[in-house]
Amino acid sequence: MTETETTAAQQEAPPRVPERLFAIERPEADALRRWWQRLTLPAVELKAQTDAPPWPKGVRATLRRCDTIEAAMLTEAFRHLWNQLPTGDESNSWQRDRSLQVWACIALVVAELREEKPDRPLGACLGEQKRETGKPHMSELRFQQLMACRTPEELVQRLRRALALVDRRGVSAVHLADNIALWWREHHGMSSAKPSRRLGFIWANDYFGATAGYRHEND
Repeated sequence: MTETETTAAQQEAPPRVPERLFAIERPEADALRRWWQRLTLPAVELKAQTDAPPWPKGVRATLRRCDTIEAAMLTEAFRHLWNQLPTGDESNSWQRDRSLQVWACIALVVAELREEKPDRPLGACLGEQKRETGKPHMSELRFQQLMACRTPEELVQRLRRALALVDRRGVSAVHLADNIALWWREHHGMSSAKPSRRLGFIWANDYFGATAGYRHEND
């Protein structure tokens, strides 16, 4: 594959999935999903999505070993993601620096996913009933702690633990990215005037919507 063909394959947009987006743009969502696919999927599965080749397994492993946002920024995996994102206002250094932090945070969390289910939000997965216990994958207490994260580092840590509770499967990479970007926006005091577009409501609505059915049956 020539350099030109490779670049075109990298920029090829994945099939559109009707997903709600509150904090990232559709082109960013497409780039994020393609990045995750090349980072994670086996070559045979990736071939069904794109002609672009997968990155070596060690690329994902290095990113997953990172404990800080700053460390993630130095990885090859993050550079691949950053280079595929649509170019923003390069003249605004403050905006660029914040975007770097946001997307490094996104990369740290999304890299944990082993299998993705497009259009499936994290809150709904955490609220699903475990067959073994009849309880949600994440307890209400831990869910409340997730919603109360105060720092980016705490957010990454709790989201990684949350994904582990659902075996790192069945969650939309795009929803995860959008949730994290929305958290950052609200962290900087830019909450939406509409309560239904705030992260706390979104997560709670998904989580308790998932628990409502089986908890009602058990009452």
